[in-house]
Amino acid sequence: MNIDNDAAAVRLVRVWDLPTRVFHWLLAASVVGSVVTAKIGGNALNWHMRLGLLALALLVFRLVWGFVGGHWSRFASFIYSPRRVWAYLRGDAGPDGRFDVGHSPLGALSVFALLLVLIVQVATGLVADDEIATTGPLYRFVESAVSAKATTWHKAVGQYLVIALVVL
Repeated sequence: MNIDNDAAAVRLVRVWDLPTRVFHWLLAASVVGSVVTAKIGGNALNWHMRLGLLALALLVFRLVWGFVGGHWSRFASFIYSPRRVWAYLRGDAGPDGRFDVGHSPLGALSVFALLLVLIVQVATGLVADDEIATTGPLYRFVESAVSAKATTWHKAVGQYLVIALVVL
């Protein structure tokens, strides 16, 4: 084995384009800021709502960019069949000895889970009512029972799922 030839065969690949990188960092900042401002409460809830709307805009962008963006940003580049996920979990990388550049099959599942949970979290926040001083901007368009269920999800289940997926 010739180390010089192997080193020459390695080439740098930029996986995520600038819009995807900016999306990642802005979404991370908006999620962290949303959690912090929710815990502070009071006047910080104004910032919580602004950051939630930022997260909404970012998620809409990412859903669109997942279909029209660069090759590595498209969802199709990291959707794996259940068979490939199982092979990855068993440590079998397949005939080429590796998985493609970008998200691993398990990483891809994590991405889709986080996107789904964040979409639900933002949607429930849009119709939530804290019964003190803050209501979501779409609260008036839903029944109070729907808002109550959305609020329960948003404050109880959803926030902890988001935190768990971020930590994971």
